[in-house]
Amino acid sequence: MNENKLFSPSEYTAALLLYLRKHPARVLSSRALEMGPGSGVVMATLLALGAQSAVGIELESLAVQATQGLLDQEGLRARASLVQGDMWSACGDDCYDLVVTNLPQFAAEHIEGDGRLPSWSAGGIDGRRSVDPFLQGLGRHLAPGGLAVMTHNVFLDFSKTEAMADALGLRARIAYCASAPLPAHKLACLSPQVRTRFEGRGIHRIGDYWFVDFDLVEISWKHEEA
Repeated sequence: MNENKLFSPSEYTAALLLYLRKHPARVLSSRALEMGPGSGVVMATLLALGAQSAVGIELESLAVQATQGLLDQEGLRARASLVQGDMWSACGDDCYDLVVTNLPQFAAEHIEGDGRLPSWSAGGIDGRRSVDPFLQGLGRHLAPGGLAVMTHNVFLDFSKTEAMADALGLRARIAYCASAPLPAHKLACLSPQVRTRFEGRGIHRIGDYWFVDFDLVEISWKHEEA
């Protein structure tokens, strides 16, 4: 596999990076966690913006290596810790001030012709295969006053995320809206029921080109709201 292709950042990652750069005070001196660092660009940004520490939990060994290499290249490795493991099971009892993630969330069981790792984008028939376990464990690892920021594809149905957060004493809100090109090979793998539901309402066609909407979602503790 071409390693540059494996870990090249997506439009979703770019939106997450923009969010962090626009809110540096939320990063400064934080104990940060990235769930699924992939290329390492988000972890590098967290550390460059002054996070006290940054932990990356990554399922794929190749992604751990890629992140380590980038942090070494940027001179940011000293405050970073990388763990190969499966989501929250790799966190022990630790809590974090800032949690960021761009989880696999494309509504497909698998994606062919992507040139990526099998775990990279496919999120199951409704896209929520990784998202739901992330939300279920977030409350045990989000520190008082903490904030989680996640990319959130339109397929995921924000009302479901909002309801899950609410049941855990958390509040989810949409902070940023964007759209990304939807390549033909991914469109072909999209769950038919999801395409039927969202075409014209989150999936848009212009000529031969397709686009899909996504959000950045902030999650915080409800009881800490003013």
